[in-house]
Amino acid sequence: MNQPDFIVIGAGSAGCILALRLARDFGATVTLIEAPSQPAPMIDQERPVRWMRLLESSEDWNFSTQPAKTLANRRLRWPRGRGIGGSSRINAMIWFPPTLADMAKLSAATNGHWSTDRIRQSLQAVTDLIQPEKPAWLSLASQAFLDAASKIPAATPMAYQRIQNQGKRTSLAAILGYQEDRVECAPPFSASGQSGSPQSIHYGIQVVRGLVNRIRWRDNRAIGVTLETEQGKGEISCNRGVILAAGSISTPAILMRSGVGSKELLNEIGIPIRNDLPSVGQRLYDHLIMPVIFQQKQSRHQFSIQASPRDLSRWQMLGTGPLASNLAECGGLFLNNKIQLHVTPTHYLTFPKLDDAAWISIGVNVTQPKSHGHLRITSANPLDPPEIEAGYFNCEEDFELMLQGIQLTRELVTMKSLDNLIDHESLPGDKRKSAQVLTRTIQRFAQTLYHPVGSCSVGTNETDVVDHRFRLRHSEGIWVVDGSVLPGITLGNPSATIMSLAWMASEEIASSVE
Repeated sequence: MNQPDFIVIGAGSAGCILALRLARDFGATVTLIEAPSQPAPMIDQERPVRWMRLLESSEDWNFSTQPAKTLANRRLRWPRGRGIGGSSRINAMIWFPPTLADMAKLSAATNGHWSTDRIRQSLQAVTDLIQPEKPAWLSLASQAFLDAASKIPAATPMAYQRIQNQGKRTSLAAILGYQEDRVECAPPFSASGQSGSPQSIHYGIQVVRGLVNRIRWRDNRAIGVTLETEQGKGEISCNRGVILAAGSISTPAILMRSGVGSKELLNEIGIPIRNDLPSVGQRLYDHLIMPVIFQQKQSRHQFSIQASPRDLSRWQMLGTGPLASNLAECGGLFLNNKIQLHVTPTHYLTFPKLDDAAWISIGVNVTQPKSHGHLRITSANPLDPPEIEAGYFNCEEDFELMLQGIQLTRELVTMKSLDNLIDHESLPGDKRKSAQVLTRTIQRFAQTLYHPVGSCSVGTNETDVVDHRFRLRHSEGIWVVDGSVLPGITLGNPSATIMSLAWMASEEIASSVE
């Protein structure tokens, strides 16, 4: 296999865009590395309504947090996509562009180097590439919510655009022309450790399926990676450098295994230190969602994952109907952008289990939580998952805002359009009014919204992991480009922001003289 200019670790949203732009727009040779996976059933891959079936499938890393004292000592599952396309393979497909406030935060964190105009231009380019769709069908629950929410002050209700193609699920693999059933990548190594022939896809990008153990160095410069596959161990070298795009969990873990991180932690594990950078794995943010669940008056409004012949025909021929639903159909920003709501025509905690009743769930999340956590590896073995301390509700203010969001939701459902549909509140329950009781309910039922970011944050200080050119601090020939670089969490769903940064980063990396 020819030695590429760049190795991109991780074929998620950021990695796919980086590989595409570096190869197509800048003429670089790229090897794109993604862990092996087995595709989920095609019915789950294609039908948006079935996306929850992808969680805990062979396409999910299925991480979990450490027990959280603030959440009744529960461990929360943290789904992360595995396979070409990364988390875009298994998520709810929501396209939520960065707001002006998000852009301003990114610009401030980089002392203006990531200007709002530059981010906006990158967003437009990515939007043109992805072409997110407006929903072709909305449930009655979502229509009623949007009508009610339009009357709320300081609110921005919206029916979410989606990463779909004519009502069918798509992922970032599509921009590379990659299809699991059509392209099978050869293993990169034989049992003896000799390199094999990776599969080439559009623009000559080479795809290797393997699990990256660590970065290889020459002095302080990244020169390649070591991998592990079912066929054995091996190495890939590169001419210009390594780009980490493995996500907010795997990117810091790979750095730590490569000797980049807290000297104290790495000495404890027995990993030789190369770059004492204690910020790696810190400042880990996530959105936590609390579902407020209502039973509808009419069971005929029941929303089911099962397809009737009529619904199947509508979806196959027109890309519309219930099968095109991504469940989290609408929502928006409320209380001056302090709260985001997500609306589903389902029971948030039990769907897709069959049910005789009809439900509406309105999920409440604090958009800018001050609480944050961290992660750390426990060994040098890449098969050992990291320990994730999510840090939920470490700041009391986040709890207070969540309570305000629940109160807002209860006010919303008294408006005529929703009140006409709803019979009663099931969770927390009509009689649960006091802050003390609601707090216990939140602790028992709040869930992750699958938005971990910030574990390799960008900044202008020498202690920040990444600089404004996406370069790993105090190292050469290595960049970090994924959700881990965000200096804080976005107001809404972060994937569009991450893709915009990847588009921008490809220009920085291609122009590098390193």
